Amino acid sequence: MKLSTISAVILGSLLLSSPASAGWFDDLTKKEEAPQVATQTQNNDLVGTVMSQLGLNQTQAEGGLGSLLSLAKTTLGGDSFGPIAEAIPGIDGLLSAAPQLDSDSGMSGLLSKAGDLGSSLQGGAQVYDSFEKLGISKELAKPMVDIVKGYLDANAGAGTTDLLMQGLGALL
Repeated sequence: MKLSTISAVILGSLLLSSPASAGWFDDLTKKEEAPQVATQTQNNDLVGTVMSQLGLNQTQAEGGLGSLLSLAKTTLGGDSFGPIAEAIPGIDGLLSAAPQLDSDSGMSGLLSKAGDLGSSLQGGAQVYDSFEKLGISKELAKPMVDIVKGYLDANAGAGTTDLLMQGLGALL
């Protein structure tokens, strides 16, 4: 009888002295979750370069790049934009990071009402309106273009930088 009493006391004290944790039980009952996949734009060298050289946060860098690339894509069309798209990992994420603009507001809204001359300048105005919405100075457009040019020079085929410059003609 004494042995069972001593055993009960020892077992009870062990249970009471151990930390209350059901972590092992959680591990047994937890469903396997799909691993979180980091978006390519988060790891993109181009975004990191823009952030570090221009002092922008990730949202600003991605949105600013997306605005520039959207202008190039619209100007060039899908086929001509292809080499640029192939050279920049996560380009779809960048394009979707460009802020949506109200077509009646800002500089681009005014130019949309100015006829043919206004429509030729509207693309550049949309980039500036996007920059303003993101809290980026429009003076950073040229340095950002230069960073993209340098990136394409290092990572893309011949002529890709020329395509970018052609696509950004309304801005420059």
